[in-house]
Formats: sequence, C-alpha cells, structure tokens
Amino acid sequence: MSGPEQSLACRVYALRAVGNQEYNVAFMLKSRAEHKGLDKVKISAIVVLPSLKGFVFVEGTMPYEIQDLATNIKHYRGMVRGVMNADELLGSLVKPVEISIGDVVEIIVEPFRGYRGKVVDIDKQRGGQVYLELLDSSSTMPIIVNIKGVRKVEGK
Repeated sequence: MSGPEQSLACRVYALRAVGNQEYNVAFMLKSRAEHKGLDKVKISAIVVLPSLKGFVFVEGTMPYEIQDLATNIKHYRGMVRGVMNADELLGSLVKPVEISIGDVVEIIVEPFRGYRGKVVDIDKQRGGQVYLELLDSSSTMPIIVNIKGVRKVEGK
C-alpha cells in the first residue's frame, strides 16, 4: 500500500504501565476513547497479556492520538517507540489446545460447565469438535463440545 491508505492502516503500539495496573490503564484508555468517539474510528483494540507485566497493547491508526488519550492516566508510564507486528501479538494470544482421544477433560462452557468427561473422538474438520462421554453421568451418550470449551485435566 502507498499513499493515504498506508497512513490509515492499523498498527499495534505498546504502552508501558506500572506492574499489575495494566487492566486499570486499559479500562481508562477504553473509556476515554469512547468519550472522544475514537473507539470505532481510530482505536480498534486494546489488549492486556497476563503473561507480560507492565504493558498494554493498543491497535490504532495514529500514535499521537493514542499517546494523547493515555496522558495523565495515573499508572501510565509512557509509550514504547516503534510499531509492533500484529502477528507477534496474535501468536501470544492463541495457544493450540493439545487434546487426544482418551484424555479426561473438564468442560468450561455452559450448559455442562464443571462436568468432567473422557474424550471419545475429535473432529478437526468440523472446527475442532470434541465428542465426550460424561464421567459424572449415568448416561453413556456422547456430547459434542468445541475444543476451546474444554480444559485438559488428565492425559494418557
């Protein structure tokens, strides 16, 4: 891209914050962006990674507007120079779920939240669906849950 299209492309910027105050900074940025009407036009995402203390990531078009929004937020400590690659950030967010047949998993989505089940089959062609036999139930009929809706408890 070149010309005006390139200048309006969204980029990811890193903001420094006091450790364990990242969520407060993110909430203040969100509320200020909504108040100024920038949440739909100039800022498209605000991300906090629990594994990376002291940083808030903002996807936006204009770095000076992001810095202007963050100015005078209590736990904001400055903007990191440069632009971050969005693919690097997405790689940190998405973790592959490694579940195999025979594993015992806990269901973390409704309506079966809290139940444990044994993996009978995995259908990756249909978007990663897992067929489970509930361990806490007298019924042996398998239920179908998305692979993102289960957490591995015990492996083979």
